[in-house]
Amino acid sequence: MVPACEAGRAERQPARPHAQAHPRYAAHPSRTSGSPLRRRSLDFLAAGRAQPAKLPAKRKKTAGPAPVYQLKVSMRGAKPPIWRRLLVPADISLARLHATIGAAFGWHGGHMHVFETAYGDFGRADRELGHRAGGSVTLEQVAPEVKDKFRYTYDFGDDWVHDILVEKVLAPDPSTDHPRCIGGKRAAPPDDCGGIWGYQELVEVLADPAHPEHDERLEWLGLADASQFTPDTFDLEEVNRRLRALH
Repeated sequence: MVPACEAGRAERQPARPHAQAHPRYAAHPSRTSGSPLRRRSLDFLAAGRAQPAKLPAKRKKTAGPAPVYQLKVSMRGAKPPIWRRLLVPADISLARLHATIGAAFGWHGGHMHVFETAYGDFGRADRELGHRAGGSVTLEQVAPEVKDKFRYTYDFGDDWVHDILVEKVLAPDPSTDHPRCIGGKRAAPPDDCGGIWGYQELVEVLADPAHPEHDERLEWLGLADASQFTPDTFDLEEVNRRLRALH
């Protein structure tokens, strides 16, 4: 097994090779073509979803350096809350923002994703779902103002939904290395653990050495001992190490 997430001192939990979901979750309805994200998208199309607003023009080079956005990215349904506070250039592409969020939460990035915004849905182009490619669209185009909100979903099976809020728009700062994380709470779940409900169950199982699935879940995570599973931990240094690796 290759650990793809953190253990012990690391910020999140190690995971299995990314193509393998735990057998308990692999057959769950959320991991099929009837996933919540796909059902939402198809329902919107069938109902004649309102046309998105016209996408604002992209920043021109003559406009000078882009400002810095302070974003709060919160995992929907997580109790206690799991979130990250990020500084990113306003003109970062949505494809790059996808990679940034993945690094901030420790996702391995092997699943589909989508940004759902007032200006349309962006990710990997998918005509059936109505998704447009996000590589040429920037953050400030879909969230031009402070307090703007939009949604990011990673893995249409586990359906990890993240609410994104533009908290501040800061002056350009050439001396600052972006993107970077300046705060957060708790470790993120491992990939392929069955969504929020599956993660909550995983935490309960690993907290109970007498649980019949305790040893099996440890093996699945690649852990020798439950003390290496630290869901309460947030490691800012480790998050920024992953973000620097994106450069």
